[in-house]
Amino acid sequence: MATKLVIFDFDGTLADTLPFTLSIMDELSDKFGARRLDKSEIPLLRSSSPTKILKKYDIPLWKLPLMTRESQRLLYSNIEKIALFTGIDRVMREVAARGFKIAVVSSNAKKNIKKVLGEELDRLVSIYECQASLFGKAPHLRKALRQAGVKAEEAISIGDEIRDIEAARQVGIPCAAVTWGFGDGAALIGYQPDHLLTQVDQILDILD
Repeated sequence: MATKLVIFDFDGTLADTLPFTLSIMDELSDKFGARRLDKSEIPLLRSSSPTKILKKYDIPLWKLPLMTRESQRLLYSNIEKIALFTGIDRVMREVAARGFKIAVVSSNAKKNIKKVLGEELDRLVSIYECQASLFGKAPHLRKALRQAGVKAEEAISIGDEIRDIEAARQVGIPCAAVTWGFGDGAALIGYQPDHLLTQVDQILDILD
C-alpha cells in the first residue's frame, strides 16, 4: 500500500541530542546510583540492545522513569544547545509538501520536541506521541496509527536505535534505520530494517 504517514523518532533522528546526553551522564549516574559511563565504551554501546546497556551499567528498570524525567528536565534547561541535524528542516517541509501526514513518536517530552522544532516545523506535525518508555514505544506507534486513521502498512517509522526497529516490527510498520544517530550502522542492519539510511536526503528517496 502507498505510504500515507511518516513517523519520526526525535532523539538521534531529527535532533542531535547525543552530545548533550553524554555530557550529563555522570550527573545522572551519581544522582541515581548507577555506574558512570566509560566514554571508551561508547562504540560498543552503539551496537548493544537497551537491555544489555542497562545490565552493564547496573540500572534497574524502576529507576528508568526517574532518570528519564531528570534528563528531560536538564535538556529543557539547556534547550539552546540542541539542534536539528542539517537538512532535517528541509526534509520535513518536503515530506509535508508531498501530502504525507507527519507524526513524532518519542521517549522525549513534547515540550522539548516542540521547542527544538520551532513554530514552523511544529505546524507540520499532525500527531505527537511522547514520553514513551524505553521498552514501550510500540503502544505509542499504535496510537499514532489510530489518530492518523491509517493501517500499519500505510506508514513508515524512521528511527536511529535497535529498539525503534523492534517496536515497528511489533506493530507491523515498515521501518527505516538512520546511521547519524546513536545506533551503529552494522548493528542496525543485523535487525533487518526495511531501509538503512546514511544521509538525511535519503528519507525523501524511500518515499518516492
